[in-house]
Amino acid sequence: MKSCLPSVLVFLAVATVTGAVSKSVGVRHSLLSEVESIAPGQTFTVALFLDHNESFHTYWMNPGTVGLATSLKWTLPEGFEASAIRWQVPEKVKMVIYDAYGYNSDAMLLVDVKAPEKLPKESVVLKAKAVWMACGPEAKQCCNLGFQDLSLSLKTGDTPKWNDEWRARIAKARKKLPEPIQGWKQSAKRDGEKVILTVRNIAGVPVEDDQEICFYSELNHFTTLKKQRFKVKGDELIVTLPLADYAPEKLEEVKGLLYHPAGWQGSKGKKYMPVTLRLD
Repeated sequence: MKSCLPSVLVFLAVATVTGAVSKSVGVRHSLLSEVESIAPGQTFTVALFLDHNESFHTYWMNPGTVGLATSLKWTLPEGFEASAIRWQVPEKVKMVIYDAYGYNSDAMLLVDVKAPEKLPKESVVLKAKAVWMACGPEAKQCCNLGFQDLSLSLKTGDTPKWNDEWRARIAKARKKLPEPIQGWKQSAKRDGEKVILTVRNIAGVPVEDDQEICFYSELNHFTTLKKQRFKVKGDELIVTLPLADYAPEKLEEVKGLLYHPAGWQGSKGKKYMPVTLRLD
């Protein structure tokens, strides 16, 4: 757990002692590859598939004040390199009464793997240890810390051979990755124990007000135990983000995704606006 209030830490500790550490509760994990056979120097994508049981969820790269992000620790053949996880866009989830960020539905977390120019003959094995937390809707179903050793055996050859089924599924998952949105001016400043994030439509198109607007911070600086506040002023949206008590004293950057359920004007329906700003 990278950040929690003391009461929540105690809650998690009790859950662990009472047997919450499990390999199977709430979610099943598998590694999928878009290729069956790889070529020298090829970059290809593998996916960690999170197959959730009904009513269970796992957590995004920054869960907020509670939760634990899914992680992968790779053991790769010599010369192979794996990227960081490319996270699909998150949703609001609940750890009992606590707000957090994660995935209520099945998810695919993507990793790009680069093969070396010289490959072993016949096959290679990619290994990864997955660690996660799965939570259900009730306290007794909460905080299932889990781990699993996963592996992929892939053939090698002069040319790549694609797995049509997994290639299509991974291509579909790429569409859930955040993309830049043009036509908006962004700014952010600190105001005491909060940060004010402002986005304005350059064309002057009014912002649609909606209670489900949410800023998903990639950096664990903001508490999810207090509500974010939103104010629409014509073509401008002003977001007030409450800082967590564990936020660094000198906060230099705001980074994350600003979600609008109706989609951002001029974006062809895109709902998640990437934000990366230095604080004024």
